[in-house]
Amino acid sequence: MATKAMVKCLYCEQLFDRNSEPCAKPKGNRYAHQKCYETHMASMSQEERDYNELIEYIKYLLGEDLNPRVWKQLKEYKEVYKYSYSGILKTLKWWYELKGNDVEKANGAIGIVPYVYKDACAYYYALYLAAVANEDKDVEHFQVKVREFSK
Repeated sequence: MATKAMVKCLYCEQLFDRNSEPCAKPKGNRYAHQKCYETHMASMSQEERDYNELIEYIKYLLGEDLNPRVWKQLKEYKEVYKYSYSGILKTLKWWYELKGNDVEKANGAIGIVPYVYKDACAYYYALYLAAVANEDKDVEHFQVKVREFSK
């Protein structure tokens, strides 16, 4: 039998047992009713959702909480360069996941963003154009010919 784990909902501030009720963990060690969390997420603007997703990805990427240098970089990219949060996120994913660059070389920051932002935008724009060009195509009738090469 599981023990009771009473927590206070981040949004409605009522106590509930996180082991017996559906819940979400939106911030650090804080919990919320699943329904309260979904209501909160639905009421957020797209920019707020993009911001939260970016912060979570950077934490995942760097394996730590954001240091002051990263906060400064985010502020600069948003205010000076006029980059969107989703653009910064896609740039980081493109650079580290798709291009396969080493996170260790980042030195705990996201300083690569201004140098590769345009290249990442070009990549995602090309994906968009390909999707638009092929959206009315029926791919189930295509047959792919496979050729095998020996080493």
